[in-house]
Amino acid sequence: MNVRFRRLVRALCHASAVRSAAALLVLACPAPAFGTDDADAPASAKPAEPAPDGDAAKRTSLTRELAEQGEADLQKSVRVFQQRYLVKSGRVELQLGGGLSMADPLVSHRGADATLLVHLSERVAVGAGASKWFGQTTAQFAQIERDFGLFPERSLLQAGGHGQVQLTPIVGKFSSFGIAVLQVDGYVILGGGALRTTRGETLKPFGMVGAGLRLHTLRWLSLSFELRDYITSEKFISESRVLQHVFGGLQLGIWIPPSVTYRFAR
Repeated sequence: MNVRFRRLVRALCHASAVRSAAALLVLACPAPAFGTDDADAPASAKPAEPAPDGDAAKRTSLTRELAEQGEADLQKSVRVFQQRYLVKSGRVELQLGGGLSMADPLVSHRGADATLLVHLSERVAVGAGASKWFGQTTAQFAQIERDFGLFPERSLLQAGGHGQVQLTPIVGKFSSFGIAVLQVDGYVILGGGALRTTRGETLKPFGMVGAGLRLHTLRWLSLSFELRDYITSEKFISESRVLQHVFGGLQLGIWIPPSVTYRFAR
C-alpha cells in the first residue's frame, strides 16, 4: 500500500513538472502575427498623402496643350505630296479672250469669245461659249483681183455659239527664273456648234478641235494659250467646200470661287 502511494505521488509530480516546462516554453516564443495588412488597417493608421500642388497641375496641363498643338502643327507641315497651286475640280472658270486667224491667205479674222467651263474633275471640264468674228480680205486677195481680173468668192465668219469638252492629259510645273514655281497643264478641246457667215443668214453647223496650255498665275486667275480649228462646210457658186478656220489666241481664266480649302493628305 505504501509503495503504490509513493508511485502515484511521484507520477503526479512528474506531470506537474512537464506542464510547467511547456508553459515556460510558450511564454518564451513570440506569438505569430495574425493581424491585418496595410489595406485592412484603419484609415487613421495610414500616412496622409500630400495635397496636390496647384502650380504643378497647371504646368502639367500647359505642357499637354503645347504637346498637342505641336503635333497638330507637325501634321499640317509634313505632307506626302505637295499641294496643287490651283485646284480645278468642282470650280467654274470664265474664259475671256480672243485670237487671230492663221490659215487662209485670202481672208483674215480677228475674234473675241467668252466661254464658261465647269470643271468636273482635275482632268475633265464641260462648257459652252459664244464668239464674235471680224473678217476682211487680205492684200493677196486684192492682188489676185488686180493682176488677173478675177473676183474670188469669199466667206467671212460673223458670229457663232458652241459647246465643248476639255480634257487635260498633261499636268506639270516649272520654275520661273528662280522666283516662283508655276503650275501648268496642257489640254485638248473637242466641240461643235453653229455659226453664221457673210454668205447668207442661215446658220451652219461646225466642229471644233483645239489644244491649249494653261498657266496658273494666281489661285483665282489663269492665262491660256490656245489653238482652235473651226471646221465647216460652205456653199459657193461652183461647189460646196469644207473650210478650216484656224485661230491662235489667248484666254484669261477667272475662277469661281476665287479661293480653295485644302485637306492635308497623309
